[in-house]
Amino acid sequence: MDCVLCKIARGDIPSWKIYEDDYCIGVLDVSPCAPGHCLVIPKHHVEKFYDLPDDELAKLFVAAKTVARKIRTAYSPDHVCMFIRGGRLPHLHVALFPSTEGDGVSGFPQSNYPEQSVDLDASAELLRSA
Repeated sequence: MDCVLCKIARGDIPSWKIYEDDYCIGVLDVSPCAPGHCLVIPKHHVEKFYDLPDDELAKLFVAAKTVARKIRTAYSPDHVCMFIRGGRLPHLHVALFPSTEGDGVSGFPQSNYPEQSVDLDASAELLRSA
């Protein structure tokens, strides 16, 4: 498989590993949005978090919590932001990075997008029936 995150997880591509367990690894992002920006990556290939069995999802989130605490200890941010991705890079990864009040991500996503007019009743019904 030609997946860059699989290659990182196997050790075929060098990385700045800051965490590892039997299920996943935590590495520094090579295109960080902030110092301490990390990715937590399952060692096996999976694209979307909702495709994981619950026991694997629990392992991933325990690892993400561990890495988030490392970021909190090292950088003392106001928050540690978390995004779960699997789009641009087609391998599930949890992105974690420090954030302070007023920075570019502290109000994300609302602050980065135009205000939307949404029928909340219709949205709730649509989601409930899905």
